[in-house]
Amino acid sequence: MPVVTLPDMVCREGDAVLDDLRWLLLSPPLLAEGRIDAPVQRFEPHQRAAIEAWLAGLRAREGGPRDAFELQAGATRQPLGRHAERLLEFYLRHGPVHRLVAANLPLRRPAGERCGLDDTTIGEIDFLLEDDTGQAWHWELAVKFFLCTATGPTAMAADFVGPDRAETLPGKLAKLFERQLRHTPPPPWDDRAWRPQAYTRGWMFYRHDRPVPLCDLLAPDHLQGRWIEWRRLNDLPDGHYLPLPRARWMVPARVPGTSTPIRREALAAEVARRWAEAPPRGARRWPSAQLYARVARREQAWQECERWFVVPDGWDRPEV
Repeated sequence: MPVVTLPDMVCREGDAVLDDLRWLLLSPPLLAEGRIDAPVQRFEPHQRAAIEAWLAGLRAREGGPRDAFELQAGATRQPLGRHAERLLEFYLRHGPVHRLVAANLPLRRPAGERCGLDDTTIGEIDFLLEDDTGQAWHWELAVKFFLCTATGPTAMAADFVGPDRAETLPGKLAKLFERQLRHTPPPPWDDRAWRPQAYTRGWMFYRHDRPVPLCDLLAPDHLQGRWIEWRRLNDLPDGHYLPLPRARWMVPARVPGTSTPIRREALAAEVARRWAEAPPRGARRWPSAQLYARVARREQAWQECERWFVVPDGWDRPEV
């Protein structure tokens, strides 16, 4: 399973919201079709072609893509998951192939089953939509980033954990397929047969010193990076590195050539400095894995070649 790179996914600097939208629509799914109960969303070739043409039109639109979007200027300051939801909703409202029927539908417990004042909402449906054939779909969106701790030639779902070890792939799969995709839409949308489908995107990261293990739960073309312990940073490829804040985790990095990335030999001190700071807002565990892109100069810009999570020593051993 080779490491996947996305040179065609990296757009010109600026237009960050449009870059995120393109990535969300055209990057491969995380999960393999047929391995889990509900279908996994993947666009058909003719749908991808229509989306490509639509995105090109947004890019060329006078005033730029931000004029084409009804998205707030602070989009990248939103939580990443919420930002992705807004992007997908924008596509479903304005793009080709699909038509949005409803978004972010709250599901409420019947009055007779309520146990208290705060016991009314039991969940939410992300999207109800129709495709170009009239088929009705219920989509649940998941944009995820997991690190694989397996050491052998195969990996199971339990081997994948989040950067702060607060989330696991089995937990996310259970929530997505056993809860979210089993919800029944409320009136007036309950009179149709909505086919459930998991819209999964993201990256999986593997040990830097081992071959990528086979995991039949994952799409063969899912996006991949590597992870490495802090004490092993001298094993990184020589070159330049850029820190990637969480808001920029989706799209391969590209920044102006006037930027100053970090040399590999200075990276250990940079990571240690970040871990010595106060935990960022929303951090569930600290220190946690930090994401960096190795970049090279191309066309007067620094462009991502590969991405690496740097983890604390012993990160893959919970007892440590």
